[in-house]
Parts: sequence; C-alpha cells; structure tokens
Amino acid sequence: MTTEAATEDASALAAPARPGEAQSYLIGETIYLRGAQLSDAKWATAWRQSPFPISAEAAEAQLKKTVPNDAERHRALLIACRRDDDRPVGSARIDYGDPVTTTIALHADPALGEAGAHVQAEMLGQLVPWISGERFKPVVSLTTDTGLTPLLAEAEALGMRPAVQLRQGVWRDGAFHDKLYLDLLHPGWLARMGDPGPGIAAAGEPVAAPKAPPLRRHSRDGSTLPPNAVIGSERLALRPMEPGDAETIANLIRAEPAPTFGHSRFPYSAISLASWFNEMGETDPSTDLEFAVVLRETGELIGETGLYSIDWIAGNAESGYWLYRPEHRGQGYGTEANLLLLEYGFDRLNLRMIWAWVKERNPRSQAALRKQGYRDAGRFTWSGYGPAGFENALMFDLLASEWHTWKG
Repeated sequence: MTTEAATEDASALAAPARPGEAQSYLIGETIYLRGAQLSDAKWATAWRQSPFPISAEAAEAQLKKTVPNDAERHRALLIACRRDDDRPVGSARIDYGDPVTTTIALHADPALGEAGAHVQAEMLGQLVPWISGERFKPVVSLTTDTGLTPLLAEAEALGMRPAVQLRQGVWRDGAFHDKLYLDLLHPGWLARMGDPGPGIAAAGEPVAAPKAPPLRRHSRDGSTLPPNAVIGSERLALRPMEPGDAETIANLIRAEPAPTFGHSRFPYSAISLASWFNEMGETDPSTDLEFAVVLRETGELIGETGLYSIDWIAGNAESGYWLYRPEHRGQGYGTEANLLLLEYGFDRLNLRMIWAWVKERNPRSQAALRKQGYRDAGRFTWSGYGPAGFENALMFDLLASEWHTWKG
C-alpha cells in the first residue's frame, strides 16, 4: 500500500458518520427514532407530551423512573432525532402490551411550529410498517387530532382508516380540534376475518334530546346527603371512594353471578383497590375520580361511577359505572348515577366533553348511553376477545353544550 493510499483510507475512517447512519430501521430522510437516553433530559420539550415545563434535572429523574417502569408494562418512549445535528425534535409513545393492538401517540417539539406535523408524519411512516410488517400486530392504532394535515395525509397513504372521532377532544394552538383515532388492520387478518370497514362509519348525529328521565331531587335540602357526598338525587348520592370500601367492593365483585357481566369477572384484591383510592386522593387534581354510588337514605354502597383519563386542559374525560348486585340492576340506578356524574363533570368541573365505550355485543349498555344523550362516535375494531373470537368496541361522546341545552 502506498503512503498516499494509506492517507486516503485514514481520512475516510476519520470522517464523522451522519447521525443515525448506522441504524438499520426506524430511520427516514430527516429523522430517526431511538430509545430514550439520559442526555435527552436537556431537551424535555421535545419528548414530554405535557405542556407543563420541568427542569432538566427533573426530566432526568423522570426518565430514570418512567423508562424502566414503561418497559415492564410493555410501553416505550422513542425519541425522534434530527439527522442533520442529532437534536431531539419529537417523540413516539407506543404501547404494545395488548396482544392485538399497538397504540401510537406522537409529539413534536412545540418550538417547531407548523413543521412539527411533518416530523410526526415522518415518525408515523417509520413506525407503522415496523409494527405491522415486522412485529405482525393485527391492529396499529394512532391517536391524533383533525388539524394535523401532513400527519393525516401520511396515515392515509399508509392505509390507516378513521376509527373514532371525539368532538372537541384536543386543545392545541389556541383552538379545539376533534380527537381522531385511526387504525391499520393487518392484511393477513383482514383476509381471514373479512374487512369490517372504517369504524367512523358508525358515527351518528348529535342527540336532539335525551330520553332518560330528568333527575328527581330530594324534597329536603343537601344537608340530608350521606357524609362526604358531593352530589345527590332523590334516591342516590355520590361520594369519594374510601380505602375502607375496598374490602366491601372486593367481596361484592367475588359474588357476581354472571360471567358475561361487564368486562368479565376477576377477583380484585382489596389491597390494590385501597392503594388506588389512596393514590387518587394524594393528587389534586387527579386524572381519575372514582365515586361510590350509595343509597341516599341509608348510605349503602351499591356501585361505582367515575371520570377517568381526565384531560384538564382540553376538558374531557371517560365515564363509566358499575352496579355490584344484580338486584339493583334494571331499576334505573345506573342511569341515575351516570346523570349525577355528568352533572358533576359538566357543572362542577367545567368539562367540555365526556366520552364512553361499550363492547359491541352489549346492546343494553349502548342503549343506556344513547338514552342519556351520548352520540355514536365510531368503532374500535378487534379491540378485545369474546366468545366468537375478536370483538369490537363502540365509542360515544357527549358535549357540555348539549347537556346544558337539555337542562335548560
């Protein structure tokens, strides 16, 4: 080898590689995706899907805690880095714990402005083929909003279809946008199961007026409510769950006679229930609010209702309820409890939208939601298992403006 040739080879070896160049997948034209690193703490706005700022020190502590915890729960935070300078510019949170569906939530650094939607689109273009084509997940689901045009165009190009659209579900850039869920069904499963069509085809028009009877109030004043109750009707009251309720609830759930009721039976531990109730009380405001449904006159605990996954900025939450004993079902207690919950959510908490989901094979609960004023908002395909195999779930939403119009 000549001295000149040796010098050229050394120069080639010394040339810096472009960031991400050695990566063989999850790499695009302008960005690549990798696992989170502690050095990402100084770029917290690029990966934290929260508008509340934290210091780099706090971000590093958060990464040390959440990344291992997420791995145990089959979730992952992937960082989108710019290939020009290796700067983090966005993130993807993927939840792959469900055997059927992997969910994706994307985020771009707000400092990017309108360019952030293009970063999200490039992330999606890397993730969907990987999850569907390499990891063979039956369903890939994306959560986004209706205002991100480049991202929606990329989703359509990838073959994703609208599944659910919740009205006014996202507050971004000074305006409300509908929250949109899109999914991609694996072609192998489509060939086997048949094409069910896009879920949003099931969406309905807003309910003109609910058919549920209005709440009847107690003839006496609020001083007759059970201790610590926050709201009540003629027959029921809602109060916060207490750790002492946990053992009662665990025993009631163990006594459920119907194997097909709700989400199917499971022997919940009183220890875990009490821990959950305590955790909710330690955070103010909490993202979950669980209420005991009690008989107004006696204070007897007969069920639960609550608001979950509360988005305090966009002002929306999921609702749900459960009556523990069969003898209390079919008497309107469930509807009454949910109407109390809606009044609390809209009138006390100033929420703008409340949503709910029900298994497609549960027409009774679907009818109850429609009766209360909820609108059909779409369908999640193959969202779980049932007696005939994969089954779907239907989504519903209700706006505060509709609720206030009905109340008068």
